Amino acid sequence: MSVPFLKIPLPVCQQFSPSIKRASMLSFRDGYLLSFDNKPTVIRLDSGLKEVWRKDLQAGQVRYVSCKVRANEDGSLIALSGYNDVRIYDGNGQLRWTFTHEPWESFAGASCFFSHGNQLLWLIAPGDHDRVYVARTSDFAMVDSCMMGGDQVYHYNFLPTPDPEKILIEAAAGQDDCLLYQVQLKDDKIILDTLHSCNDRIAGNFSSNGQELATAPHYSEGIEVFSFPSFTRSAQLEQDDLFHQAPGYPEDALEYRVLFLNDTTLVALTRYSRLLLIDRHTMNCTGELLAEGNDIKAYDENGEITTDPAAIVEYMGEITQVQLDRQHRLMITFDSGDIRWYEIPVL
Repeated sequence: MSVPFLKIPLPVCQQFSPSIKRASMLSFRDGYLLSFDNKPTVIRLDSGLKEVWRKDLQAGQVRYVSCKVRANEDGSLIALSGYNDVRIYDGNGQLRWTFTHEPWESFAGASCFFSHGNQLLWLIAPGDHDRVYVARTSDFAMVDSCMMGGDQVYHYNFLPTPDPEKILIEAAAGQDDCLLYQVQLKDDKIILDTLHSCNDRIAGNFSSNGQELATAPHYSEGIEVFSFPSFTRSAQLEQDDLFHQAPGYPEDALEYRVLFLNDTTLVALTRYSRLLLIDRHTMNCTGELLAEGNDIKAYDENGEITTDPAAIVEYMGEITQVQLDRQHRLMITFDSGDIRWYEIPVL
């Protein structure tokens, strides 16, 4: 007996319209930080999306190097990692510390990360090859540094793991390759391990029980799930099988975002902005989330919207980014610049 393919409407429960495209929203425990690729401004919002402050923190893109904004758990420390420095601000946007480094090459760069109860700051900077550093947040004294494998070709991003002692570092080089590292601090020494089993995988998030990591493909492979802490592949779903189970949009493909919604269900973003649901136990596509405000339109060969089935050559939706905020809601950024929140339904 075939299982029905569910289409689950998702009503908007909260919305913020910055009226500027290319906006990035960061969630921390009691609020959000909003930054823009083409503006130097950072805006702090409370949990109800009311503006707390906005300041020129020189957070814009420089020579195709994006400035990455990060915060610790309660927003009392804010890190800006940009073209040629890393700057740490307090929760009111007052500068506390600056680490200056050689300029990043275009399209390279790195984010920062706070760990160990916000006692440690991790950062990556170029120089004699790229290096990862760890500093104490009490006085910003450097504890240790370690050479990475790249040299101005990667964009680095930190991701937390279920083990507070261990952190992931994703190194992406555009369409060339993608590496995943695990880093930790032992006896004030950095231990850096390359996770070869996860080469060319784009990390999403961990399951609620902390036992598995969801990943999206870097090329045309499918969805893969890895166990934690061993990082052995525990499940996979090829793209052909996925879209055979979710018909209706020919030539669709996976984008770079696959997330665990809970221990039993994953969601995958597609090129046409579909949000497909995958049952973790069977690795079958069981349905899709229909996010309010995401209008998937059909286009003809001239790039014009069409309703003629014979003229359709592709589809296009409006979703540009999908993430989970600290309240475990879907936080979706749209092509218009709008950011909308959706409660995750019982699945």
